[in-house]
Amino acid sequence: MTRLRRALTAPSLRHGITLLAVALLSACSLAKLGGRGSPPGTVTLVVDNRGYSDVNVYVVRAEGVRGARLGTVNGGATVTFKVRETYLQAGGLMQVQARTIGGNSAWTSPTLSVNSGGVVKLDLIATGTTDLSRSQIYIIQ
Repeated sequence: MTRLRRALTAPSLRHGITLLAVALLSACSLAKLGGRGSPPGTVTLVVDNRGYSDVNVYVVRAEGVRGARLGTVNGGATVTFKVRETYLQAGGLMQVQARTIGGNSAWTSPTLSVNSGGVVKLDLIATGTTDLSRSQIYIIQ
């Protein structure tokens, strides 16, 4: 009877150890994603709207082409967007455009060379109510 038990438990024990190893490896992989920055294939854009007007934010995919809308940032609010690398310009260049809602002007940032998983900060600084010409964009990480 003990030989039979050993024969039945040895494969079960190996199977259990294998499942435990797979679970630990999966947990380690997920823990890497929970760190700072963005998941692979994205860039984090933190937008701090220091004005009173709500602003629509776009990522410019190519010079002279209307950008892909990321979302709206309310006046006085900070919003974080995850920007897919496929939204960036060739060579990993990021350029954003901001348009105040109810205004007739738009501000387009200079291009930044960014890396996957990086963090970019956009400070929207309004002169008057809708002029965003003093805004700044820079890399944090």
